[in-house]
Amino acid sequence: MAMKRTTTAYVAMNPRRCMACWKCVEKCPKKVIGKTGFLGHRHVIFENADACIGCNKCIKTCPQGVFFKPDASVLVR
Repeated sequence: MAMKRTTTAYVAMNPRRCMACWKCVEKCPKKVIGKTGFLGHRHVIFENADACIGCNKCIKTCPQGVFFKPDASVLVR
């Protein structure tokens, strides 16, 4: 199985911060974000990172700060 990416051209993520609320999955207009399919692992992944348009809805929606700008040293809220 191939490793899933943790960055798109516009957004990066730290899946270890994910608490599996799935708000970002619902908000993503291009269905870039998906859920892991591993038993015992509940966090988000980029299913289709190349489809990201940089709308930042994931950054604004996530209450745990999973998503951030790749070039930002501080998380954007």
